[in-house]
Amino acid sequence: MRSQSQIYSRYFTYIKPITKSPIIRTYGSTVFTLIIITIFIFFAIKPTIETIVVLQKKLADSNEVLKKVNQKANNLSLGKANLEKLPADIKSKISAAIPDTASLKSVIQSLEKTAKAHNASVSALQFQPLVLETKIENQLGKLSEVSFTFNAEGEYQNLVLLLRDLRDSARLIAIDSLTFSKLSSGNGLIMSITGKAYYLK
Repeated sequence: MRSQSQIYSRYFTYIKPITKSPIIRTYGSTVFTLIIITIFIFFAIKPTIETIVVLQKKLADSNEVLKKVNQKANNLSLGKANLEKLPADIKSKISAAIPDTASLKSVIQSLEKTAKAHNASVSALQFQPLVLETKIENQLGKLSEVSFTFNAEGEYQNLVLLLRDLRDSARLIAIDSLTFSKLSSGNGLIMSITGKAYYLK
């Protein structure tokens, strides 16, 4: 088995004549230097290229967000222009349906008036705790809600009519849940409604 020194000697024998070549002696150091510089430049530029790619992606995402924001602004402007074109009576109905304050009084009046119109008696009316805030002028309002529980007693047909009228009431009211239970005495029923009324704040 040949020793390590013999193997290295053999490789050296092959390489030595190449190093003595005039072309290698003239351009070898230059080529080697260019290769080293290229490698260093590549590793120096790589982080910069990666940063540029990341920034381009962020820029594309930002442009997409800006496009959506501009579209939303255009939609709001168009909506405002359409609202201003509405007749005065329609504007008044919208304002009554969704006022710019919680206006609990109008909710109570709607519920009591509807119950009275259909021979139903109000046995309970409770509002959930509500934080009232002063509306800032010339600022677009945010849709908020007032949650309530409403119990009415009456005949089944009357309670059904009461429900229908609540759906069509001047104040916009949404019903979340509805239950019926029989009165302890008589043929009447208790209708329990959990719902909400909307307003702008």
